[in-house]
Amino acid sequence: MILAMIYLLSGCSKSSETKTSKKEEVTSIPVTFLINPATNLSENQELVEGFNARYQGIYEAEVEWLTESASGYREKLKQWNVLDEMPVIITDAGFDYDFYRLLVENKRLVDLKPYMEAIPEWKASIKPEIQKECTEESGEIYLAPLGSEIKSYAGIIYNKELLRLAGYETFPETWEEFWKCLDALKALGVTPISLHGSGSYWVPMLFATSYIYGTRDGKTFLDEDFPDSYQNPEMEGMLAMLDRMYGYTFEDAVEIDYDEAAERFCDGKAAIFANGYWMIEELPENVKEKLQFAPFPGNILMNSPRMSAWAMTAGYDAKVTDGAAKLLAFRVQQDQENTQRLMNQEDLSSVEDTYISAVKKNKMVMPNYQMKWEQEIQNDFFTENLPGYLEGDVDAKTLLKRMDERLTEIRAKK
Repeated sequence: MILAMIYLLSGCSKSSETKTSKKEEVTSIPVTFLINPATNLSENQELVEGFNARYQGIYEAEVEWLTESASGYREKLKQWNVLDEMPVIITDAGFDYDFYRLLVENKRLVDLKPYMEAIPEWKASIKPEIQKECTEESGEIYLAPLGSEIKSYAGIIYNKELLRLAGYETFPETWEEFWKCLDALKALGVTPISLHGSGSYWVPMLFATSYIYGTRDGKTFLDEDFPDSYQNPEMEGMLAMLDRMYGYTFEDAVEIDYDEAAERFCDGKAAIFANGYWMIEELPENVKEKLQFAPFPGNILMNSPRMSAWAMTAGYDAKVTDGAAKLLAFRVQQDQENTQRLMNQEDLSSVEDTYISAVKKNKMVMPNYQMKWEQEIQNDFFTENLPGYLEGDVDAKTLLKRMDERLTEIRAKK
């Protein structure tokens, strides 16, 4: 009996060791993704579930779901870099040019080119013009974009039911008609636009930059990389447009952040918002059916391939790095499948269907100003100075002069 018990105990022990061994074979891929606080959904949920199912028993994406704004996440990336605590995959890798260059120069990012060569279907899934924009002049590839630009456009998302009450079945196609629409909504007691200030002024800046991009000189200015001066008639026109728009939004708009503005719009407290397909992916189905998508007046959409780029950080062991590369490849291939569904307009919601229609009919694509201007101007300077301008404490010429003074300081630090 004693011998039998020893045998049984040793058998249990061996079984436990085998289980532990199998568990250790699964390589965890540490990543951090955002959850939209307005909907408690993430555009990356499907990616994680699909990857973990595909590589079950081999790799597992171990996700820290973060309730944070996009600008807040980008600030955290800088903190994690200093603390050497970055996840193996980082999103929004191409937004801040200075930070991206810092990571490259300090060898904090992994060159993806060898991994893409080893996974031919990954490389084949990316349009050559997109890959070119995400490739270093010396040939290294640190940015992994989506293969197609179809899900990278931003425009106007609007509540079709509220606009219908104001007499509009479709969104205005000119800026003159746009202002008339806002007046009609305001007359009904409906807040026309959901804007914010705290953080980055992202939504109002989408409207304002598209407004000046419709002019020849405005287009030339916004196409310029890191301009040497902001003192020009185009910027004055953009500021005037911002000032006018804040007359059609919430009284506390300057004080709230993007998440609050998005939540109010999704709750039907305002009729119009501006954002891209990434927001649409995070919307509940019942909300999607109430909304439609349209280009900015003048048939303008915003897009930049670098917006969708992720990167892989250095310092992890070979197994984790290999798994992270496979996650990046899986993301592109999954997106290719979803893109096909979108382009065929199969089983789409109201807002998805109108998004694809707008993309197919679009005549003008403007770049994302966030990748053209210094981050300190977009974040710190705007936060410090735009409230005073919108409240009438400072005029446009004085504000733009201050922008150039800050620009001089930024360049001097570089």
